[in-house]
Amino acid sequence: MSRQFISSGSIFEQEIAYQRAIVDGNWVFVSGTTGFDYSSMTISDDVVKQTEQCFKNINAALT
Repeated sequence: MSRQFISSGSIFEQEIAYQRAIVDGNWVFVSGTTGFDYSSMTISDDVVKQTEQCFKNINAALT
């Protein structure tokens, strides 16, 4: 099975050849996920909100 690269469309992915997630066989690798909200292009000052957004970003990558 070949690798599938999952991109969020972040400018950082383009600039440094980074992928949000990689699917390799039965494995899914997710890395470098932050609490940045791509829908509003902002990041909260609140660490709890950043953490919640981080998990939303991981969920979007896995979906």
